[in-house]
Amino acid sequence: MWITGRHPVEELLSASIQRPGRILLSESLPAETRKSFRGRSDAAGVPCLTCTKEEWERKTGERGGSGIAAELGEYRYADLHDWIAAAPERATVFLLDGITDPQNLGAILRGARAFGLSGVIVPKDRSCPVTAAVFRASSGAAAHVPIVMVTNLSRAVETLQENGFWLYAATEDGETDISSLAPAARTGIALGSEEHGIRKLVRAKCDGSVRIPMEPGVDSLNVGVTAGILAFYLRIRMAESMQPKGAPVESD
Repeated sequence: MWITGRHPVEELLSASIQRPGRILLSESLPAETRKSFRGRSDAAGVPCLTCTKEEWERKTGERGGSGIAAELGEYRYADLHDWIAAAPERATVFLLDGITDPQNLGAILRGARAFGLSGVIVPKDRSCPVTAAVFRASSGAAAHVPIVMVTNLSRAVETLQENGFWLYAATEDGETDISSLAPAARTGIALGSEEHGIRKLVRAKCDGSVRIPMEPGVDSLNVGVTAGILAFYLRIRMAESMQPKGAPVESD
């Protein structure tokens, strides 16, 4: 697949796991931009080619695009057991149940990267795979956030719990206000689609549930927005739990 756009391609060139096969630039780009990307590509050991605007559009399938593209042969998903083994002592993760829209998945990945989540877990079925659209929507975050693909999400919940994770389902009627959650060193939050929510079996296996407090009359938020709020609060609460009692929380 072709990843297009200046920022997504820059992020892909700086990633350690996802490696592009080549960079393709349109000759319509300013010479300074082409020179910059050739330098980045050389540093990453990735071939960088220049072609006509028409050829760039034909190869990428994008008309009137940025003129910057990276070819990614296969997105490398992480293995659950390998990811758990490599996860730090303090780790946070999202489990996505039924997220099929690439824009929503991209927004979730962008929030996960912005607020330092350790990974995102998605099921093989009933889930949007990582596509070029997801890369664009995530502003390149898909190149950095480890994404674990599992066959059975409820079984993944059990595996995480066996390895010290406490898991919470994000629901409108959650037991705990996210702003008052005291997360464990290893914490995960399950998110469902706006249409169907989290499946009953997955929710039942979680250790508890959390909610985002909202004004009366507001039924729900877009799942991408929800994920960003939850990721922010997880970061804050995890930072607070690391501080000596009574000490102020340092901001970045």
